[in-house]
Amino acid sequence: MKNRAEEKLFLFALIGALIFLMACNGVSQEQNTENKWNIDLEGQWKVTDYLAGHNLKVSYDFYEHFLGRSVIIEPNRIIKSFGYWWNELDDVTAQYRNVEVEIMDGEAYGKGLGEEWHQKYDGQDIAVVTFDMPESSNGFSKSSFVVTRKGEVLCWYLGNIYYMERYKEAVTDLKEEYIYGQWQVKRLISYQDGWKGRNGLIDGKIYEKDEGGDFYPESYLGDMVNISKKSMEIYEDSRLLESIEINGYDSGTVDKYDYQNEKKIHDELGIINDVIQIFKGNVSKSESSILDGEIVVINESEVIIKIYQGWYLLEK
Repeated sequence: MKNRAEEKLFLFALIGALIFLMACNGVSQEQNTENKWNIDLEGQWKVTDYLAGHNLKVSYDFYEHFLGRSVIIEPNRIIKSFGYWWNELDDVTAQYRNVEVEIMDGEAYGKGLGEEWHQKYDGQDIAVVTFDMPESSNGFSKSSFVVTRKGEVLCWYLGNIYYMERYKEAVTDLKEEYIYGQWQVKRLISYQDGWKGRNGLIDGKIYEKDEGGDFYPESYLGDMVNISKKSMEIYEDSRLLESIEINGYDSGTVDKYDYQNEKKIHDELGIINDVIQIFKGNVSKSESSILDGEIVVINESEVIIKIYQGWYLLEK
């Protein structure tokens, strides 16, 4: 009898050990699956490009409103440099409690989005990272981001999805010779404080000039900028849009936050450094000029300049 009881105890112990190992293996596999994606969204992000939007029947597409915006993800909160055009033009902060990661099929997730999405992500797995914000005051209880297999990060705004990239680290000792030459306007970095929208696109509404009424943020993308010791010029194709005379440049470093406040750069420059390098042209120009002759340095092949009411990334 004793041997039989011992055999039963051994058998129960063996079964229990097997169940425990299976459970541990399942948890380990789940953790490994998530770890393979290397998802860590905490940090400072800049919205770079529009990808696609839902096929909604609306009179106006708000996609341009979120270009160049900053998204800062910290432990327990998300800060966006733009809320919603009808009531929140300034920074919006939302507390989050939980973060959920779900692996989904790209085609299924992008149902209703445009061809731009499906051409890139059909047949691919994507990770959907959802921040639960039950106490949010803006009416949205969740904020979702998408991470692709290539490590691309995307965010949502009013039915449209955009690419983001992390803030850049900038050099502060660039030699003057590197700012000269031909540059292409790559993308919008920030709006000027007070921008509300273009004229006529929302029920025919007309905005004041300082509210951005005649500023179309995408109108300068792809334009060429020539920088020399004596001038700064911007061309649309072969047509000269603006030229300002410059009598050399003064170079120096400044506090980034002071500069952003002074210049009314609403969405930040997308630079990590607290100190940045500026080339300031000695300019004789009228107040109506769309160029101001100042150059914010990132590196040898990337700089930022102001064009009309926005700040743009230029690439060589």
